Amino acid sequence: MTRSTLTTRLLAGCAMFGFAAGAAAQTADAAAVPPADPAASSEEAEIVITGSFAESLNDALRIKRRADSIADAVSAADIGDFPSVNVAEALQRLPGVSISREAGEGQFVSVRGLGPNFANVTLNGAPIAYNENIRNSDQSGRQFQFRVIPADLISGIVVTKAPTADIIDGGIGGNVDIRIASPLDTKSFVSARAFGHYEQRTEELTPNGSLSGGWRNDARTFGVLGGISYQTRKVQFERFQHFGYTDRVIAGQTVSVPNDIVTTLEREDRRRLSAMGGVEWAPIPALRLKAEALYSNFNNEIMEDRVSFEWGTRADFASRLVPGSAVVKDGVLYGGEIRGGRVNRNAEFSEQTHENLFLQASATYDADGWRIAPSFSYSRAESGLDLPLQRIDGRTADNQPGLVYSLVYGDDPVGKRRIGRVQTNLDLTQAGAAPFYRYRIRPTNSLDDDKTALLDISREFEADLGGFTLSKISIGGQYTDRSRDYQRRDRTVSLRPGVSVDGSFVDQLVPSNVFNQTIDDFYGRWVSYDRDAFKEAFILPGEYDGTDPQSDDLVANGQDLQQSYGIGEKIKAGYVRADFAADGLGLRGNAGLRYVTTRTEVDGTILRAGTAPNGTATTIIEPARFEGKYDEWLPSLNLNFDLTRNLVLRLAASRSLTRPSLADLRTATVPNSSVISDVYDRGQAAIDERPASALNGVGGNPDLKPYTALNFDASLEYYFEGFGGVSVAVFHKDIENFIGSIGRTEQVVLNTRTGQTVTADFLITRPQNIGDAKVSGIEVGAAIDIAYGFGIAGSATFTDSEAKIETPAGVVKAQLQGVSDTSFSISPFFKFGPVEANFSYTWRSDFSTNGNISPGSNAVTNPLDAIVQDGSGTLDMSAKVKLTPAFEIFVEGTNVLDERQAAYQGTEARPYQIHEYGRSFNFGVRAAF
Repeated sequence: MTRSTLTTRLLAGCAMFGFAAGAAAQTADAAAVPPADPAASSEEAEIVITGSFAESLNDALRIKRRADSIADAVSAADIGDFPSVNVAEALQRLPGVSISREAGEGQFVSVRGLGPNFANVTLNGAPIAYNENIRNSDQSGRQFQFRVIPADLISGIVVTKAPTADIIDGGIGGNVDIRIASPLDTKSFVSARAFGHYEQRTEELTPNGSLSGGWRNDARTFGVLGGISYQTRKVQFERFQHFGYTDRVIAGQTVSVPNDIVTTLEREDRRRLSAMGGVEWAPIPALRLKAEALYSNFNNEIMEDRVSFEWGTRADFASRLVPGSAVVKDGVLYGGEIRGGRVNRNAEFSEQTHENLFLQASATYDADGWRIAPSFSYSRAESGLDLPLQRIDGRTADNQPGLVYSLVYGDDPVGKRRIGRVQTNLDLTQAGAAPFYRYRIRPTNSLDDDKTALLDISREFEADLGGFTLSKISIGGQYTDRSRDYQRRDRTVSLRPGVSVDGSFVDQLVPSNVFNQTIDDFYGRWVSYDRDAFKEAFILPGEYDGTDPQSDDLVANGQDLQQSYGIGEKIKAGYVRADFAADGLGLRGNAGLRYVTTRTEVDGTILRAGTAPNGTATTIIEPARFEGKYDEWLPSLNLNFDLTRNLVLRLAASRSLTRPSLADLRTATVPNSSVISDVYDRGQAAIDERPASALNGVGGNPDLKPYTALNFDASLEYYFEGFGGVSVAVFHKDIENFIGSIGRTEQVVLNTRTGQTVTADFLITRPQNIGDAKVSGIEVGAAIDIAYGFGIAGSATFTDSEAKIETPAGVVKAQLQGVSDTSFSISPFFKFGPVEANFSYTWRSDFSTNGNISPGSNAVTNPLDAIVQDGSGTLDMSAKVKLTPAFEIFVEGTNVLDERQAAYQGTEARPYQIHEYGRSFNFGVRAAF
């Protein structure tokens, strides 16, 4: 996206804010509403079934106004009627919050410019276990995957940006608390939704629905709440991609050449079954007992079909490039034609299951101004591959006679999200065009669980301290026992005796619309592999009769153990918090101190070369355990000034921490997976034929320290009479012990099928505490009732960040992954009689990612190596018509403008990926009684 386009959109959004705010200020209702009671909490407010988008905005503003520090919220208009299709997509409308999407679905949330690892996610105030990425080698660690939580069953979410001492630590960016409704605070109701989900790219309509209900007795001493949700999607998206650039000399000029040309078609069948329930009992007025549960099962069948053309990685690239075909722009090869070379036809498929369970039991006892509130929670997140990752590779002969293929980027491929040409004379609709080469599998399993006990004790009173009133003292503690077990195996499977692969194994024609929105001149459809035929024809000799083992079905070899790990983490915390007020200053505030101690135990395996008693080389496998410990004092101060009846000034200062990613703490060493498989089958020959640049990998570092930050915040908030408000906030964070990745040469020991030991030097990239960072920003938010049923809500965030990182070459400035300089959201809405509609356009500017275009939390020291997601926007919409007081029909749309995404490496002149996932819509009916 061009700078001028961004400027136009931003100015238009600001103009809309300004016009609407001015109009609202001139027409504000003179009838006064009482100012918010500082002591009131959002949990004490009764949930009333209403069902309006505007009312959900107003509920969120009430939560914001009553908050004890700087916070923002999203509130459901009704249980089962969250103001967005997806939990993350609702959060992106808040100031300072941005999201990243996968296949068009919101997945990770970033707060105040920092990556998802810096957002601490809780459920009903308690920690929640994290699912792990199991489809490739990247791991998300502490990044919560919001797609596993059904929006249908959530009552609200509060994002706290300035911490108080009683909030669980861990989020330098902020704390995101997902809330389930309280049975005693919810009127009896039944709500149901039934709808079809339509995907533009697949032209598939799939069934979806939810049912929820609650009941409480007339005395409001006993209540139950429950719900179930089922969601399905059949998606298709296409990726044009490179995996880096290599400098080559063409006609005497050094040119940056894409390593390869990769065209990937991905199809997914997503199913999510979720349920929640709660029961609450007040046997006496002073005592409340509550038990809650949330369960989610997210299943995803993934099929990737890929055709790739070898390009800059070839040592003979210059000699294979047709003379006169090269198109060079800004030092980058933008087009050319190869004669010879090699074409690869690959497929990857798997069936992922992410299962989540959250259980919580809590009590609240009030007596003589005291409140005692213990809670116990158990959270479990299990991620596994019911069908392990299957990789089938086919390829032409090297420098196959007569083979020709070409690439032309065209004009501004990143900005236009289009590629000019990818062509070949190879007939990829023929099974024999790229003969079968090998078949690999990767079983992976991850289990994360969290057991937490919390205790909060508070005493309300009034103590005069010479102009100040001490209104409440709170003390409490936390004990958390978290563990992570990650197991991975890599194998190459073999044909069953007497079976051979023939043309019948390669007969699956990909859809006719493949790349029709992304590449102008495209080679067209191709045939891919019959997955069932391959699965039935192959086995793991001596290990497993088939191709679908789980990791614990296979005996781990040394390399398996080196890639796997276990982590135990025990957290103990205590806090004290004092709430105070100064009526003469219109001040209410709190000051507190939290002390937290963290103990880690990291279990893994180290391989080293040794000598067997007979004198032959062998692999010595040594279990390894690393223990870590750190303690932190985390003070906080929050001052809230009621300057006028409707104007609130908030000032805050705090110290906070974010623990290293669980994946970063691992002892694991993970070389490139293709090298692992080749060495296991072919031994030293697989190393000898590869250039040194192909011998690389990643690893962990159990000695990492936590990120710590000093935070300074200010917010000015004006609330209109009746509805709406505007706010402006500024923030600054000084972050120490920032983590970045440093590559160093390490000797890696690899196993072979025959039991031999192979050693080689690999460039292994590991995380290190290597510097400091500063993040500053401004947030603007508004929700305004204009007139005649029209209104607008919006937000904008402007962030400036910088890191100073220590490298072997000295201290350098670095980019922070996941940080966008600018993001904004504009959501106009309309309600007239039974008709209601709202639109939401969200945009975020460029931000650095990892190689798989998912947000990271590290520092990037070499700007030319940075993989950058280009700035992009998405328009979502929702409309409904109430047919009767109980029934309504609705339509919801995601990415209705069919925006594509793009990424580049270092500069926009070096395209990295163009990604198309299409529009999607929900059509259905909702009933509420």
